[in-house]
Amino acid sequence: MKYNARLTAILWGLFLCFVLPVSAQNSLQHQKDSLRQDIAQSEGIEKLRSYNKLCYLYMAEVADSLKMDTLLTLFDQTEAEAIKQGNVKLQGMVYGNTIISFINRGEYDKIIQKAPGYLDFFIQHNLWRFYYQIHMQLITAYNLKMDYKQAAEEAEKMYNRAKEQNDKAGMATALYATAITYNLQRRWTEEEHCLKECISLLWDVSGYDNILTQSYAYLCASLRMQARYNEVLQLVPEYEKAIRRFEQAAGKSQPEAWENLYVALMNNYIDTKEYDKAETYLSKLQNNVNHNISMYELLRAKALIYQSREDYRKALAAIDSAMTEVEGSEFDLNEVRKIKMEILTRMGRIDEAFGLFDKIIAANDTIKDVEVNARFDELRTQYEVEKHIAEKERNLHYFLFSLGICLILLVLLAGVFYYNRLIAIKNRNLYERIKEQDRLADKLFRITRYNEVLTSSMDSDEISKVTNHINETSTANDEQQNLVARLQEYLLTGDNLLATDINRDEIISALGTNKNALTDAVKAVTGKTPMEYMRAMKIEEARKMLDNHPELTIEAIAFSCGFNIPSTFYRLFRKQYGITPTEYQKLAKSQEK
Repeated sequence: MKYNARLTAILWGLFLCFVLPVSAQNSLQHQKDSLRQDIAQSEGIEKLRSYNKLCYLYMAEVADSLKMDTLLTLFDQTEAEAIKQGNVKLQGMVYGNTIISFINRGEYDKIIQKAPGYLDFFIQHNLWRFYYQIHMQLITAYNLKMDYKQAAEEAEKMYNRAKEQNDKAGMATALYATAITYNLQRRWTEEEHCLKECISLLWDVSGYDNILTQSYAYLCASLRMQARYNEVLQLVPEYEKAIRRFEQAAGKSQPEAWENLYVALMNNYIDTKEYDKAETYLSKLQNNVNHNISMYELLRAKALIYQSREDYRKALAAIDSAMTEVEGSEFDLNEVRKIKMEILTRMGRIDEAFGLFDKIIAANDTIKDVEVNARFDELRTQYEVEKHIAEKERNLHYFLFSLGICLILLVLLAGVFYYNRLIAIKNRNLYERIKEQDRLADKLFRITRYNEVLTSSMDSDEISKVTNHINETSTANDEQQNLVARLQEYLLTGDNLLATDINRDEIISALGTNKNALTDAVKAVTGKTPMEYMRAMKIEEARKMLDNHPELTIEAIAFSCGFNIPSTFYRLFRKQYGITPTEYQKLAKSQEK
């Protein structure tokens, strides 16, 4: 009976092992068939939702190439239906799911090929959340291809685009992507700087708590790689606060976030050789049955803790298990070998330790070649990035320099405009004063003519009184005034004033006087020498021609008034009137208008 019961149990077990997977497969196929019927029978948003659900079922099977081909066909059909209905958001979801499917299959070249077009679509339709997510996947593809230069350039594009939108979440996502690129190159200082700026931005936004907690995990690792262990511990309260905020926003616990924190603390205490504290966090990780931490991390920590307690048998068992968990990384494998070699040495198994030592030396040569090449790649990438930054700074300096020059020119132009404005106002005032003097001269002439008529009717005693009064108020006597009057009359007769070859002897001869008498008379009446007086009259005549003959050029007027050198005419005119002939003529023409 016992034998029959056991046999029955075994047969039922075998039956369930075969039936349950087939049943699950049939259930999945039934869901797919049901959704295909819904797609065929429904319209509008319901049809799009059915397409979307069917896509998600196939996305879980992308490891199968045939299923991937079916999924891509489904994506094309969903995209066509979304375009037909004008549903831009669902069209964007199709593009996002396409990229995620390629990521899951490790087809990074296809991501690099398709992502730029999708990003342009997201920009065009302001689907910024999709934009940042897909741009992040594009950067990940470049990182996984070890094209760190292109990854850094894409991260910078993403950051600048987010900055233009004043989108802190987008800027933080770009900084997070840049930090991962630096992490892969072991550039800890640059990674730390990006992560701190990223964290600072993410505290001001919501909906990105997952990236916030992951940023803290990377920051702890970066500080630990720089042997800044106390700073890791100082970061813990802030890290815990971020996890609690994540849980509150999600409405459920976040065990993976806590695991990342425990791993950071465990490794931190192992590095500082505080193994009891490290074991506390190792226990927490082991008690979490759903942990996503690599077994290598746990087994390595366990081996080091057992070694510190001189329990070498358990330490050796743990490190052997850790070696089986190393995923093809020669660097990590060598780290495990070093730990095992030390354990074997302490156990007195020297020959085995030496055998491991030979393997470590051989592996180190390979690692050095890889590290040298990686270092060259890192330096080349760093050079390109710094060159790009330097070009941006140089362009900024050129822009600022050009802007400064433009501002200086603008100030100079404003100064010139203001100066010309002042000169124009001054010239107009001078012109009006000259014209006022002309009006006063005309009025004086009329008064003089009136007085001549008046004196002709006065008796001799009254004329004598007026004459005596004039003589008392003037430094010139009657003869000198008469001589100057005759000189003026002579010069205004014919072309005597305008003649270029007229000289003093001809004038003296025409007036019937001598040189000294003429000079004294002109000096007493006008305060000038005869030549200065003649030049002043020429300038006065030229000024009248500027008023009366606007069609003539200034040079023609200068020549007609006896000035063979125009520059001399310009200088004397300005000296006499305080304004250039050009400005005077311009003002005279404006008055005519």
